[in-house]
Amino acid sequence: APSVELDIAAKYIALEAERIGLKPLMPGGSYYQDVPVEVTSMSPAKSYLRLVAGGSEVKFYFPQAFTTSYRAAGGEWAAAGGLAFAGTALNAAPVDEKAFEGIDLRGKFVVMLEAPRPAGGGGQPGMAAAAQRTQFLRTRGAIGTITIIGTEREANLAKANLWFDVAERYRWLDVDTANPPAVPAAKPAAGAAGGGQRGAAASGIAPPAPFYTVDVRHETGAKLLGVDGDELGRMFAALEKGQPLRPMDLTGQSVEVAVGFDKRRTTSPNVVAWLPGSDPKLKDEYITISGHHDHLSPREGRIYPGADDNMSACVAMLAIGKALMVERPKRSVIFVWNTAEERGLIGSYYFVQHCPVPVERISANLNLDMITRNDPNSLYLIGSNKLSSEFDKSINAMNDRYIRMKMDYKYEDPGEPNRFFFRSDQYPYIRYGIPGVWFFCGTTPDYHTERDVEEL
Repeated sequence: APSVELDIAAKYIALEAERIGLKPLMPGGSYYQDVPVEVTSMSPAKSYLRLVAGGSEVKFYFPQAFTTSYRAAGGEWAAAGGLAFAGTALNAAPVDEKAFEGIDLRGKFVVMLEAPRPAGGGGQPGMAAAAQRTQFLRTRGAIGTITIIGTEREANLAKANLWFDVAERYRWLDVDTANPPAVPAAKPAAGAAGGGQRGAAASGIAPPAPFYTVDVRHETGAKLLGVDGDELGRMFAALEKGQPLRPMDLTGQSVEVAVGFDKRRTTSPNVVAWLPGSDPKLKDEYITISGHHDHLSPREGRIYPGADDNMSACVAMLAIGKALMVERPKRSVIFVWNTAEERGLIGSYYFVQHCPVPVERISANLNLDMITRNDPNSLYLIGSNKLSSEFDKSINAMNDRYIRMKMDYKYEDPGEPNRFFFRSDQYPYIRYGIPGVWFFCGTTPDYHTERDVEEL
């Protein structure tokens, strides 16, 4: 979120909600609550990498040839410097500092080879952590790294005729997700120590210099190193076999990297439908049933289906809607398919803060997220006992009467290491004093991977 694909999914959900008889709740008879967002994306027209070598220069462009994860506080940035090659010295654990003796890294970009990723994920065995590499290079005066992507990534991009992803950042407008401080900060007395400016400026310590990180394709990397594609292939083969490659100063070569950004404003929809209650007095009270309909963005051609996380809830909510049409509950029920849960529970926060009904009339939230894996006779409850003991008791009473599943509270503690309590769409309701519960079946090895597909 936001994306055209998510808009299509929202349209499908709204059509299905209408088909089974759920009513639109938003103004103008709409099923959509549009959440505004400002999208900042790296600009192909404003971004380039320029190599100067042997009296000539060549430019490479984003996203065909390079990309960067570095974001300057002011947005656009540019940097220029000489080049040095790290060989395999940065791939050792710890960094092979002696291998850089005699090589001046001051004011230079250090070119390195991306190590192969082990099967099953995780870090590269024996490879220095990125923080350790960065600390070492900073102490030696380097201004950044240029990483030539690994052979697997290069092959995947080439096979699918893809470029680097156009990375985006999001500023969600008119929604507040900040946690209030637990204890208001006391104001310092006039003239007391600690008043006035804070941080680096007050202490007289300059903020750390930027450290740039750039990834490049193999064609660009070969040009930076002054070798052909075959030689670069042999370098990667040596790396994969654990054979050492010595660092070297790439004398007479320099690069300039310039990165610009484009901004646009758009929206991403919550889908909101409702079923009016059957009781004349209680129909002005509401229960919300929620589940997010977004998932992870594609990454370099890899698609993340999100069948369990969270198409499972989207389908379940439609099934619940059908069931409630048969025997309408006394209170009104609002169904909210939330956008941008994966971005930080944005859709849920927005719904609570811009509620189409008086938010104080919402009695409880029932949130569904990842409900089709693991033990079919067990269910985790998260948050049900935080604001209302009666809420938790009523859930258990209905379970004991009709379903008799095992109700597990393993993850309900906010201090639990996974911090699941804070990670799904019931949390904004609880923050605003509305009892909420996350019905959850737990994670699996397929969580947030390409393998989260429908099980037939």
